[in-house]
Amino acid sequence: MVDGRPARMTISFDDALKKAGEARSLLIGNGFSIAQAGGQFTYANLLEKADLSPDSEIRSVFKTLNTVDFELVMQSLQDAAQVEEAYKEADRATRFRNDSTAVREALIHAIRQVHPGISFDIPQDQRDKCGTFLGNFQSVFTLNYDLLLYWVILKMGGNLFTDGFGKGDTTGGFRTFSEEADCNTFYLHGALHLFLGAKRDTLKRVATTGTIISDISDTIRSRRQLPLFVAEGSSTQKMARINSVPYLRFCYEKLQSIKGTLFVLGHSIAENDDHLYDAIFASEISKLFVCVYKPNDNLQGYRERLAKFRERNVNIEVEYIDSEKVEIWR
Repeated sequence: MVDGRPARMTISFDDALKKAGEARSLLIGNGFSIAQAGGQFTYANLLEKADLSPDSEIRSVFKTLNTVDFELVMQSLQDAAQVEEAYKEADRATRFRNDSTAVREALIHAIRQVHPGISFDIPQDQRDKCGTFLGNFQSVFTLNYDLLLYWVILKMGGNLFTDGFGKGDTTGGFRTFSEEADCNTFYLHGALHLFLGAKRDTLKRVATTGTIISDISDTIRSRRQLPLFVAEGSSTQKMARINSVPYLRFCYEKLQSIKGTLFVLGHSIAENDDHLYDAIFASEISKLFVCVYKPNDNLQGYRERLAKFRERNVNIEVEYIDSEKVEIWR
């Protein structure tokens, strides 16, 4: 209660900025991309857009493995091919290899269906607006696979946001991540333009001859390798994947070590992302501002999901913002 009146459920974004101080970080989830394009660039959505019949045996593999992870299905089919070879079943081995190739081609098809081809597919005024929004923060952590954030940062110019791929030459259309390079933009769950190198180093695909989407598609086809994604699964499964890739582990540790204030936008604090809030509530931030979609309906759920983390660190003050009133793209 304030002066005999009920306390406000949420505060405005501008008021949050005033309370936040100078050291501000941002964590963005899928809501950031939905606000621009209305779509969801996730493996689940890609599977729906993939050119795979719902009644096909390949789709049955996804269902049997209870996954939307294209890489897991491809690997499973390749493993099955090796087993069939061991049993002298050459025809079945060939079929599994062909189906693995079909999964890869289906992913390429889905990416082209779902993702904007070039940055100019995003209106200039929206890119400028988003750049102004991002300018409120000193570092950005993203859970999104798409290139929307990457494109906006490129168009902002200067070195306000850097991703750790700035040092070294471009070789074969790739740049290699270096922990020694300037970095304040972190792809916590990987991204469409990131690939693993032979030594588990992380490489960023850059545009060469065509659009970046075309170059990424060609990379998937020619290298027989999928982009670096932490696909949907349990928090434990995601954390295992993060720990297996040095770049992802680096990003996660940066989230654990932030100070000042963190804003969370476009993320519903789902249980399968508990590892993120384990990191946040182990950090040294003093304030956490969580943007809530339709707070009249959803705020209580956000509070309940955060409760178990707040018990671990009562020194972090938590406040909520109505996400529909945060101007990102428009």
